[in-house]
Amino acid sequence: MKKEFELNYSLSVLKAAIEATVDGLLVTDRRGKVLCYNQLYVNMWPIPGELLAHARHQAILGYCAGQLRDPEQFLRSIEEIYATLAPESFNVFEFRNGRVFERCAKVKTLEGSDIVLVWSFRDITERRQGESYKAQLAAIVESSNDAIIVKDLNGIITGWNAAAEELFGYRSGEIIGSSILTLIPPDRLEEEDRIMNLVKSGKRTDHFETVRWGKGKKSIDVSVTISPVKDSAGNIIGASKIARDITQRKESQERIEYLAHYDLLTGLPNRALFTDRMRIAIENASRYAFRLALLFVDLDRFKLINDSLGHAIGDKLLKAVAERMQSTVRQADTVSRLGGDEFVVLLGRIHTATEAARVAEKLIAVLSQPYQIEQHELLLTASVGISIYPDSGKDVNSLMRNADVSMYSAKGQGRNRYQFYSEDLTSGADERLRLEYDLRSALARDEIFPVYQPQLELATGRVVGVEALMRWKHPERGLVSPASFIPVAEDSGLILSLGEHILRESCLQARQWHEQQGFEGTIAVNVSAVQFRQNDFTDVVLRALADSGLSPECLELELTESVVMHGVESATQKMCFLESRGIKLAIDDFGTGYSSLSYLRQFAIDRLKIDRSFVRDLPQDTDAKAIIRATVAMGRSLGLRVMAEGVETEGQAEYLRSVQCDESQGYLYARPMRPDDFEAWLKGRKPDFRGSRYQMAQS
Repeated sequence: MKKEFELNYSLSVLKAAIEATVDGLLVTDRRGKVLCYNQLYVNMWPIPGELLAHARHQAILGYCAGQLRDPEQFLRSIEEIYATLAPESFNVFEFRNGRVFERCAKVKTLEGSDIVLVWSFRDITERRQGESYKAQLAAIVESSNDAIIVKDLNGIITGWNAAAEELFGYRSGEIIGSSILTLIPPDRLEEEDRIMNLVKSGKRTDHFETVRWGKGKKSIDVSVTISPVKDSAGNIIGASKIARDITQRKESQERIEYLAHYDLLTGLPNRALFTDRMRIAIENASRYAFRLALLFVDLDRFKLINDSLGHAIGDKLLKAVAERMQSTVRQADTVSRLGGDEFVVLLGRIHTATEAARVAEKLIAVLSQPYQIEQHELLLTASVGISIYPDSGKDVNSLMRNADVSMYSAKGQGRNRYQFYSEDLTSGADERLRLEYDLRSALARDEIFPVYQPQLELATGRVVGVEALMRWKHPERGLVSPASFIPVAEDSGLILSLGEHILRESCLQARQWHEQQGFEGTIAVNVSAVQFRQNDFTDVVLRALADSGLSPECLELELTESVVMHGVESATQKMCFLESRGIKLAIDDFGTGYSSLSYLRQFAIDRLKIDRSFVRDLPQDTDAKAIIRATVAMGRSLGLRVMAEGVETEGQAEYLRSVQCDESQGYLYARPMRPDDFEAWLKGRKPDFRGSRYQMAQS
């Protein structure tokens, strides 16, 4: 009786104790009989009352196991505890609904050597979820592409992810426990203090851009977001920093900014930046009453070099030009490249126009010195137009326009010189624009046409050919001088369509004369530098011959020395190709260009045409006579025929015959004529031989 009383007393005490615990508790004996349990245990599972009334643990276990994800593992663990009566064991199991319980089983020996098992159950679902969340958060932090740094309020680094290691170069073991000042340049300390004051007040700072130090004090451009770190009670205990490397973006922005204001090739200010500087300079000049000068610099014949030697050589040449120009002007002055081979120079605070002239002279001199670009020694000249503030204009546009007009005037006067702006130049520029405008529609209106001037053999008076010359009959201006419109056509590119038109018309006309008039001479057509540089030039020539049906041997193309001497290799290839097709080639205006006689051996030419400037002063001018004698002798030694242009007097013709010049052309025989007039002239010619002279009469 006493033993049963003691057991009941002990159980009563145990029941009172288990109701006070925070865990769900169940007490059984070693055979599985339920001795007692608390209400929390019933609520946690929950277990029906009728099941508890049986007071058998095995029945309860079956009910409980049905709620779990792995019921078999749960039952095996219980059976093992009953079998071994281990003093203490633990287990964790999950419910199908996501709950997680922690179970602890303890074997207790009561007075009288009776053994009981105390089963305690604790719901750890929230704790597990929290641990899972923390694990997920840690994984996210660790796998983030952004550097994440955590520091306490004393500035000691307490957290450091893999991205931070990569960005700043410090391993976690090196940096955790160190001061955040390790990463902050001295000039950014005040910024850091200001932001930390915001953090301490509970405020977050988003995406501010700053500079931080990596390992070895390497500067890194970063975008940083800083947030307060709080403990479970809501107290601010530190700050978390998310740093993103924006070095590449900064470099891209700087590159975009650079390209927006500077020329990519030369590094000089571009038009936009130059315009801004000019505007500021004009404002200052107006306020303080001083002068400015704008120099518009254009490289003469640069396109010939660029087209013949290639853009790579041309670009290197432009860079060399830019360097020379910068070294010539003052540091306070601005040199800009507008594009192509056009440069401008802004001279600030000048007192007289003479100062601008001196700078222009220096630029012309320094730019004309030889350039060594790879294996090429190149020569350039420059034409400079000058406008003065406020005399030549009071705003950016007028000063630029007037300097440009002046530059074209300098080119028109022979290049390699400078020209100040005057109002007369503006009217000339306006006239040039009107001329270009009218010229664009002249071909469509059939205003452009060829005229023909005969070429004769001096010894016999036989007509050996005709030269086709371009003419323009304007509906209001009448006949426009070729000296006026040909340069405009070349500068605007219109010469390509005009030249092809004249070539085609001349070939058609020559074919007609051959068939209907019995004319056996060649048709000579002038080719401009712009035409000859085109890649498809030879195709244009062959197409004109094919369309007209003219035999290639009846066509002669006239090229100037300057055309063939720029880009000798390319010119030689084209000329050899044309010669291989039977087309004749002549060097026009010979003696006025490079006079590099050694090059004549390389060119596939048939004829030299002595320029009219040497013929004009015959037979009185001894220098002209010497030049003509030498040219004729050289031509004969090379197997070339020599023709003299601009023959207007019988005295000139007589001297040319005396030195055995082969052919001549000029007003002495006939002016350039329309086709009908030429046919009439050809029929009415009456050569009159008197000694060594031929009189050419026209009917």
